[in-house]
Amino acid sequence: MRTRAEQRALAVVVLVSVSCLCARARAIWGDSEESFGLDASLRTVTAATVNYDYDPLFGDRRSDGLSQTLLRLTACGRPAGWLSYELHLVQSLDLSTVTGTGLGGPGLFSAGGQDVRFRALDATWSWADEQQVRASLFVDRLNLKFRLPFADLTLGRQAVTFGKAYFWNPLDVFLAFDPRQFDRDYKAGVDALRLDVPLGSFSGVTLVGVLGRRLSVFGSYDDDAFADLSWYGSAVVGRVFTNLLGWDLALQGGKVYGAYQVGGAFSGELWQIALRGELAYFHAQQARDLPLMPGEPEMRSYLSAVVGAGHRFECSLDIELEYLYNGAGDADHLEASLLRMMGGGSLHMGEHLVGLVLTYELLPILNASLAWLFSASDLSSLIQPGLLLSVSNESDFLFGAMIGLGARPTAAGLQSEFGTYPNVYYMEYKFYF
Repeated sequence: MRTRAEQRALAVVVLVSVSCLCARARAIWGDSEESFGLDASLRTVTAATVNYDYDPLFGDRRSDGLSQTLLRLTACGRPAGWLSYELHLVQSLDLSTVTGTGLGGPGLFSAGGQDVRFRALDATWSWADEQQVRASLFVDRLNLKFRLPFADLTLGRQAVTFGKAYFWNPLDVFLAFDPRQFDRDYKAGVDALRLDVPLGSFSGVTLVGVLGRRLSVFGSYDDDAFADLSWYGSAVVGRVFTNLLGWDLALQGGKVYGAYQVGGAFSGELWQIALRGELAYFHAQQARDLPLMPGEPEMRSYLSAVVGAGHRFECSLDIELEYLYNGAGDADHLEASLLRMMGGGSLHMGEHLVGLVLTYELLPILNASLAWLFSASDLSSLIQPGLLLSVSNESDFLFGAMIGLGARPTAAGLQSEFGTYPNVYYMEYKFYF
């Protein structure tokens, strides 16, 4: 007799197998460029970790299994020339042998309804939450866009993206992708009011106001209230951008989560080398009326800067290289740095990091990639090889690994950032209806 977890896992396998039999994907109904269009996608990730000997993190387990399956329904349309809408409804099924720690994992799971920062309302229904199984239905995006004579106004849960760097985006303060994430198809939405005012073909002003709540150090709501908004957890950001002599330039500033930010960015090309950079200073908000929660480190003011370069050769080889200065990192106090990173007050545990990614087209349907993250602060590394196989125009398989290199934790505590990670081996399948 199968257990409930085994039955649900079998259902996922059957669903994936049936979808593989489809010759081609079609919209479920209508056309998103007209009044109504309904589409869908299925994404499932299965991973296994190889744990090292460290009881505080892994107990007596020498391996763990993780999986997440997401069924996303997307409804979009333009009922009028001045109005459009977007709705993303996601059903997730998470399986894990890691008891009580969830599936945040080492950058694997990026869209499981766990990103609650800058969300005023908890639009998630967890209809199954057992020891190793969690199933949730949540609204990832829900917004209306009004096309005014002088601007575009978007109201509701929406994806907001600032910055053009590859690994790190100090200016992208609204649920930026983790540098370790391999799946970036969908970015989580935030509860925002956005105004885009064009000032020319390549210039404009963007104003974003976002409602949010203060979160615990583990990224969850610190209370059970339906909506308990706070200035600490909300944001008001302004951005001005233009193009000068072929270079994209931007200035940005305002109130972000737990801090005030000011910064700028550039991107362009020199001698066929793509260059980019971002600089941001975060002044920590003094939350005198908000005492620290248990285990929460005090947020600090810091400077964050990224410079990068890239080039794609005619042979299809693409090289991207970036350097990050992370002023909030502190390699001498890794436990506090880890909590600060988990709470969103730092991009990494160390100060100086380098990221390199190589991609190459082996065959028209097979791409290979190799990413390397290196922390110069503690001499640890994360190696991420990957293979992307396009089964058809609508379905892909991704195979990869995350190999952490560096000093492992000891009884004295953490010894390096990436040396803290177990080795992870994963497979992902994506299918678009």
